[in-house]
Amino acid sequence: MVEAERPWKIQKRACEDRISSLPDDLLIQILLRVPTEDAVATTFLSKRWRYVWTMLPRLVYIESEQSKSVWWLLDQSIRFYQAPILERLCIILGPLCPVDVDVVNWLAKAVECCVRNLVFALHWKSEPIRMPNTLYTCNTLASLTLSNKILVDAPSPVSLPSLTQLELRHVAYKDEDSQVRLLSGCPVLKHLVVLRHADGDVDDNVRKFSVKVPSLKKLLYSFIQLNNTDYSLVIDNPALMYLHIRDSSEESYSI
Repeated sequence: MVEAERPWKIQKRACEDRISSLPDDLLIQILLRVPTEDAVATTFLSKRWRYVWTMLPRLVYIESEQSKSVWWLLDQSIRFYQAPILERLCIILGPLCPVDVDVVNWLAKAVECCVRNLVFALHWKSEPIRMPNTLYTCNTLASLTLSNKILVDAPSPVSLPSLTQLELRHVAYKDEDSQVRLLSGCPVLKHLVVLRHADGDVDDNVRKFSVKVPSLKKLLYSFIQLNNTDYSLVIDNPALMYLHIRDSSEESYSI
């Protein structure tokens, strides 16, 4: 004799079926309320859920003690992303991230997906890495934050026509020309944050830091110097309304 199915099991399955029958727009709103790694994991629930997460407008990957392999999840998931516009991508990786992962490919994929807000922080033990050249010609990018083990090697020309907010936090530059080209290619930039440090023989390869952006309205600049190298700061921004400088060096200024 077949045992009758328990009422609570029937109720649970019915509830699951009702959720799965919701339209994609509602399922996406549900997944936006859970961590990205949990949203990606729903691909294994059923065929109905397999590709729902690939249409999420926001993805966040942050390495922590609880999610040490987030780099693996990112590497496996970013290739399946399908949304026409990626509103926000946040990637924060620490020293546990292997130095041989294809970081450049992740960012190139984000550009292909018309990313609008990108936060990328790399705290690994290897040398700073170059960004893909397509990042410097992304038409949709409105906000960009680059932090730590990143080498700004801006090609010619740089074209970021939508970028209004830029944060450069302890990054390195290939040379002063790269730093100048990056800012020169941002015709509508309004808000700029620059954090720099120089310690011993390690610095960001820029002696004269130039900020010449006609559209710029707000500039926050911080420089911590622990060596004896001569540095200078040039600011030429006629529309500037707010300026904050925190500097422990003996830089020369031209404003």
